[in-house]
Amino acid sequence: MNLLEIVNEIIGLAETGNYWGRDVSLQSFGIGDNAINFVNENKLKYIDAILRAFNSDKEIEKTYTLKKYESLLIGHFREYFFDKTLVKKEDVSSFVKKLNTESIKTFFVFRDIHGIVLNSPTSPLLLGGYTIYDFDLQKDLFNSTKGSYPELTINHNPEYLIEWKAEARHFEKALEIADEHFERFELILRYVIGFTTNRFEVGVLNYQGWRQRRAYIFSETKEVSSSLSNHGPIEPIPLDNPYFVNEDNGYQTVWGFTTKNNLNKFEKRIMLAVEWIGQSMADPSPQSAFIKAAIALEIIFTYNEREIITPSIMNQMSESIALILGSSVDERLKIESRVKKLYGLRSKIVHSGKKDISQADYKTLLEIARSVIIKILTSDKLNSVDSVEDLYTILKKIKYSGDAISQSAGV
Repeated sequence: MNLLEIVNEIIGLAETGNYWGRDVSLQSFGIGDNAINFVNENKLKYIDAILRAFNSDKEIEKTYTLKKYESLLIGHFREYFFDKTLVKKEDVSSFVKKLNTESIKTFFVFRDIHGIVLNSPTSPLLLGGYTIYDFDLQKDLFNSTKGSYPELTINHNPEYLIEWKAEARHFEKALEIADEHFERFELILRYVIGFTTNRFEVGVLNYQGWRQRRAYIFSETKEVSSSLSNHGPIEPIPLDNPYFVNEDNGYQTVWGFTTKNNLNKFEKRIMLAVEWIGQSMADPSPQSAFIKAAIALEIIFTYNEREIITPSIMNQMSESIALILGSSVDERLKIESRVKKLYGLRSKIVHSGKKDISQADYKTLLEIARSVIIKILTSDKLNSVDSVEDLYTILKKIKYSGDAISQSAGV
């Protein structure tokens, strides 16, 4: 269905006038008698239709928010809603032209970043597409390159700021884009840290910080007790430590992916797997964390996201992981057996609701997932893979040749 048909569908779903105070499910644009309304079932149909309209033009979708788009669409065709007349092709063309007339600009979006320390902040820290400032020490540099921002220091004097550059047509979209990347930053950093711990927590949007948990307990015999425990980070993480860009483990490559606009299909899978590992490490539920670590592996080794993990697929994944991580026949056989055991636990969680997942099993699966990504990024044989099909072709040759997959020279 093209945009012309969708706009006319939306017009047909609308009712005009004052619906305020009525006992209906309502989405309105405007007030009083001048309001355009989508009521009850038509509200759900409108939400579906406006999403289809918004998604019909990828360039517009990348540079406008949905909220801004629907506001402009309703405003542009306002007279047609009240006249209940259908729009013509040239009317829709005029609307699209109006959207495209707004120029795409570069916005510099900043947010506070918590839980870090920069030990040598002579200049901003660059991690892929992210720039991190010690604001107090680099205030002059910040103001000279970005302009004066008095609102930063009125009632709020930031310690550290993280920046993302976003290409958009208006401020709200720039913020939406940047926040998606700030979420990704948190996940990548968890992946790089590589182990679950309450010692560190770095956050831009999802920072909880250090806190105390208290409980008060009273018995029926009037006995009284209490409990106090500390949770959260106890020290900031030294983000400018060379460890976080260590190319021996492919970390610099992962950060570099954040600056590339043309990742190949397999690089996109690697980034998704990194993000799922980050989500796994942040998940307090042992079962959910275990499943997310398994999903990271499935993203790398399955042909499509709708694929059900059958025994044959699980066998193929286990063998592939063993070929990548093992350097001898015995080692590969042990890894394959271990992965199959872990995937047996995954099946029990999904199909039987198993809850007693040991920390040792979870950490083993997490380390396997991280090690697979590290080996793929740092091995001469695998770091140029551009598809799942390519990966399996290389692994098949390795299987029959008996070669081990070693890291690049000097890594």
